[in-house]
Amino acid sequence: MSRQSNPSTRKKTFNSSTATPSSHRQTSSHPSQSFSAAAVPHQFHRRTASAAPVPKPSHKPPSTFHNFSGDIKSQDIFVDAIRSRNEKIRILFPGADRFEMQRNDIWNHDAICTPSLILQPKAEKEVSDCLKGYTTGVYKCLAANKRHKATFAIPRLCVAGGRNSFHCMREGSVVIDLSKMRTVKLDTETQTVKVQGGARNIDVDAVLGEYGLMTPLGTTQHLGVVGCILGGGLGFASRKYGMACDNVVGASIILADGRLKKCTRTEHKELLWSICGGGGGIGIIVSVTLKCYPLRHAALLTFDMHTVDIQQKRTAMRHWTNWINGDVDNENLPADHVLAPKEPAPKEVFSQLILKSGSNTLSFLGTSIDTSVIPQTDGFIELHSSAERKAKKKSFLTLFGGGGSNGSVTDQTARGNWLQIPGLLELVENKFQTIRKHVDFRLVRYADQLQSYSNEYFTPGNIFSSIKYAASITNPIIEILVQAVSSELAPNNESRIVIMAMNGEIPDDRVARKKTSFSSRDMHYMIYIEGKWEAVAEHRLEKEKKKVKRWVQWIVNKLHLCDGVRSGVHPESMMDMVSKSGKSKPPVGWYNFTEHSGRKLNIIKHQRDPRNVFTFASRISWSRSLSGPVDVDNDDTTISTEINDAEDVKDGEIQPTDCLTPQKVAGDGIMRNASTDDFDSEVEGSDDIDNSDHVLQKQASELFAVPSENSAEEKDDSSVSSDLMRLLSMSDSDEDLKDWSLAPVPLQRSDFDHSKQKTSPNSNNNLMEEDSF
Repeated sequence: MSRQSNPSTRKKTFNSSTATPSSHRQTSSHPSQSFSAAAVPHQFHRRTASAAPVPKPSHKPPSTFHNFSGDIKSQDIFVDAIRSRNEKIRILFPGADRFEMQRNDIWNHDAICTPSLILQPKAEKEVSDCLKGYTTGVYKCLAANKRHKATFAIPRLCVAGGRNSFHCMREGSVVIDLSKMRTVKLDTETQTVKVQGGARNIDVDAVLGEYGLMTPLGTTQHLGVVGCILGGGLGFASRKYGMACDNVVGASIILADGRLKKCTRTEHKELLWSICGGGGGIGIIVSVTLKCYPLRHAALLTFDMHTVDIQQKRTAMRHWTNWINGDVDNENLPADHVLAPKEPAPKEVFSQLILKSGSNTLSFLGTSIDTSVIPQTDGFIELHSSAERKAKKKSFLTLFGGGGSNGSVTDQTARGNWLQIPGLLELVENKFQTIRKHVDFRLVRYADQLQSYSNEYFTPGNIFSSIKYAASITNPIIEILVQAVSSELAPNNESRIVIMAMNGEIPDDRVARKKTSFSSRDMHYMIYIEGKWEAVAEHRLEKEKKKVKRWVQWIVNKLHLCDGVRSGVHPESMMDMVSKSGKSKPPVGWYNFTEHSGRKLNIIKHQRDPRNVFTFASRISWSRSLSGPVDVDNDDTTISTEINDAEDVKDGEIQPTDCLTPQKVAGDGIMRNASTDDFDSEVEGSDDIDNSDHVLQKQASELFAVPSENSAEEKDDSSVSSDLMRLLSMSDSDEDLKDWSLAPVPLQRSDFDHSKQKTSPNSNNNLMEEDSF
């Protein structure tokens, strides 16, 4: 991408007194050539404005060559709206060096795109001003389209925190980037930590590790803290201390209208409930407060299991599930393969199994945080490592090396440490009946050594992923996973399937169910399917991408047919489509919430974001029968996201005609036109929302009311912008503009036909040709 070399166009400041008005700007500063906007290819398009009567631009940055191909005129309108709210907000434009750095700093390289604008607030007030400016820009575009017959497209809004989600940035969108808000503050007296919305797990680990504390977050340090909480958050200590969402004690959320809500277990508790495993879409979480637990050191056991054939791989997986959670599935198995029921591994033990695409090797990882046998004294790991090195040098033995084909332990010191760890000591001998290689047991620091261990195999790249939960790893599920990585379906690259053990129960499980919206607490496993591809040539890259997506979609659609499977609430779950037409109901594994949680989340969503400003939220879907096949005739299901053709609108922007119909999900799952105070009040067992229609409508009306000067909430809440209030109280002549609402995001299709739902999940007959994508 070439850029304009004139130094004057790259200045960071702009002199408005000498600048040419936006409507008369030159499209090129080259002395011998002048281009029109229509004649310049989109990759060399420059900021310009048409002669249409639009709001007068002010204080625009210099024009530069860039690859932004969206609506330049609407871009100007949104910049004016945001700058009018707060001139201190940093706005990055396509073509600027900082813009290029930020848009490429993303975990999933397949999601790299060119947004319309990147906003970088540094405080809660600036985040609020960004939202108010964005909403005002939507109204101004709609007003200009109506009064002046313009055709301004409406850019969607994205929120970038940890930048792992596929929807953190979209083409042509307005991005609120929280990367400047990564502060972590620890309160040692209450043992709680306050984390800003842009922080990642590595930021939290760096602070808590110095004090010998931890909080259960994800198993990788590159994940965003808020993203972990919205998705549930499974970590190395979750089997004992619960998911990340179980340890949230407070949060600050900025709603779509710019108001700041400080949520606790007693104030705005329905908002706090909704973000704890609910997938987002309620507002921008600018900070969260988490409980901490004392833990410095942990035990780590890793080894590779080499299998000679598919049957041995099946056997190893069955033995692993029997060891960690006591699973037994002896149906249709010979007598010599029958497993006896046993007690699950202790709650202090966590384990995961990695199935590599096209490989005969299974990678095992097991950890323990049992403080009764693992010393927690500061500096113990350093002393222990020094003693180990001296012992190795003296005995000329490599730790666990030369142990034979079964991987038995030869170093007596390490063997002694291993035998002291409950749960892991069962694995000293070869329990999984495979050839073990690279057996390694060690004591590690939790904050940096254990938390960073997965950085070796979880790396950025072109990724297409999906997350499923399973109550048990049954034989049909094992067959699907083994076939996926062992047959000709498997792509020959770094794609993998990771199975992580959950506990399903925590000490205060009933309390957790009441205080969080996470609906997969009865699941015992999380299945992470990661498809990756790399290629140098462009045509080869697209071919590899298509192959990997077909592989992931095949696994997902097969798992949906299995009993005891549920989908995750991550934004990537929006790619799990039902059918070509969208008319047939999905299998039970497609749903991601219980009926109670799904209905309650829908009510909160339509109360707090009636205009659907946060269009890239996770889908909310539920079924009354989550443990068996779906009865198409009698089952009552709800799908909260309308299914449209992906070609209807651009990726990150929406046509103005799709903004004037307010969308509403009724109790039967059908999208209907409705007023913003027409909410479904049939919420059985709801503790935070009154079941009365009167109360629901009152709460909805209060959402749009301007706080009074004496209002107690005004002390910590930002007031609603005047432009937004004018939008919500338009005159009769602009009645159609008053009811604007951003249309749902068009979802990608995976041609899953309802007629194939009855297909046996362990069918092996020409599997790839059976489901066309």
